[in-house]
Amino acid sequence: MRTQIRKREEWTPTKDFLPLILGKEFGKELEDHEIEKLNLFEKGLAAELAKDDTIEQAVTKIVKMALAAEFGPSLVAAKGAKGMIDTISRSILTNPELRKQALIILDRFAHE
Repeated sequence: MRTQIRKREEWTPTKDFLPLILGKEFGKELEDHEIEKLNLFEKGLAAELAKDDTIEQAVTKIVKMALAAEFGPSLVAAKGAKGMIDTISRSILTNPELRKQALIILDRFAHE
């Protein structure tokens, strides 16, 4: 009996990530600047998330990275940003669907 080995598909984060987060498939309608922001977000997550982060720490990192990718790192560093980040993070943690998505993101991007 021969064992068949399936070829592993290479994961392209941007194309797989958007339907997960936004709940719909995308074609070519994304503009270059949107793809650039997503790539920045994904690279930041890959660098920041660690497998030993708690879910609270991971969600906070995800929120910070999303804000930095969308609005620039100066927003995250601003004096009043901590309250906003905490509020968004709490909202994600208390919503079962968003919490599930955060765990999927953590699983995909966290390093050892």
